[in-house]
Amino acid sequence: MEIQQNSIKDFLTKNYFLYCFYVFLLLGLFPLLLCSKPYLNIWVNNHIANYGLDPIMIYYSQIFEWWCILIGAVYLLFVSRRKVLLLIIIGLLCGIVTMLLKDYIVGNIPRPTKLLPLQSYKHILKDVDVYKENYSFPSGHTMLAFSVMSLLASFSKKKIWTIVFFVIALTAGFSRIYLLQHFLVDVYVGACIGVMLTLVVIYFSNKYLRVPDTPFIQKKVRNC
Repeated sequence: MEIQQNSIKDFLTKNYFLYCFYVFLLLGLFPLLLCSKPYLNIWVNNHIANYGLDPIMIYYSQIFEWWCILIGAVYLLFVSRRKVLLLIIIGLLCGIVTMLLKDYIVGNIPRPTKLLPLQSYKHILKDVDVYKENYSFPSGHTMLAFSVMSLLASFSKKKIWTIVFFVIALTAGFSRIYLLQHFLVDVYVGACIGVMLTLVVIYFSNKYLRVPDTPFIQKKVRNC
């Protein structure tokens, strides 16, 4: 069955991923408007960061890269060719939008460790090359996380899974703040762009994409 035209309306008004996202947008405005740009980075670094969490945040942050799309696409080959195509489109759009914003539109905005030197932070990861200084805005990892997870949430009919998808995306954004790779504003805007890209892809796929919602690879069933 193909995604129906009213799926955009249903997604915006009935999907729990979007409900959680709306709360995130509202709550995220307070520190954005009331606190200095590096405030959350410093607070997380002073009160949450520890050597037990470091490897978890490092590896978790690396989930949402190109190979995430590849693994997801391989899995969806057994589920739906339409969903595979939408996932690939989402991955390409996130990469293109991130490159355009960072290289041509917004420009080279410094990351937390460039705005404030490493000595300003209490907890520093040892022997790990994660501290980059440039191209902070927006967070491409967060954009991809929210775009992919919101797309998966649009496929799901189970509330619990849509909430799980949101938590996965939000944790990806948090990991970028934890690792001093991005400010809250980078994560906030990256999440917004990611969800918007998903909405755009779903809308145009409903209108123009005529790909059946059937698997590329059919499982063989043996008769006993």
